Amino acid sequence: MMGDTDTSQQVVNTTQQVTSNNPSITSVKNPKRVAAGKAIAEKRRQAHEEQKKKVAEADVIVAKEQLRKSQEEAKKVDEAPPAETTTLSVSQTLTTTQWLSIISIGISLLGIYYKREEIKKVFAKKSLPKVSTPPPKDFVPPPVKTPKKVGLPPMD
Repeated sequence: MMGDTDTSQQVVNTTQQVTSNNPSITSVKNPKRVAAGKAIAEKRRQAHEEQKKKVAEADVIVAKEQLRKSQEEAKKVDEAPPAETTTLSVSQTLTTTQWLSIISIGISLLGIYYKREEIKKVFAKKSLPKVSTPPPKDFVPPPVKTPKKVGLPPMD
């Protein structure tokens, strides 16, 4: 009975992998090229470590500068009267994008100013109603010609 339960619980592996028992070397590496690659990797590693050190030093300098500035601000707040602390300082400078927008609006207005006469003519044509003038009293309209009938005469 034990054999029956073992066979029912066994998992059958239906996938097969093709592997070779013989190791095959397809190419031989150039030792000079390998050595050069290792040397380049070592130089990159050293440069990366030095860059990390420089970034760490810069972070320390920035932190010290921020600490110094915050201490100066604290001293200024202690020395300044309370009336000045209630005022907010708002920067009144414009960004580059805002300056470009203002300049483009100015150029557009300048262009409209120089083209104003042409613009007036366009709007003047549209806004004036057409006035039909009565024909003069001695006006005689030209006679209306009837077109000739072309083709075969109708059969009666």
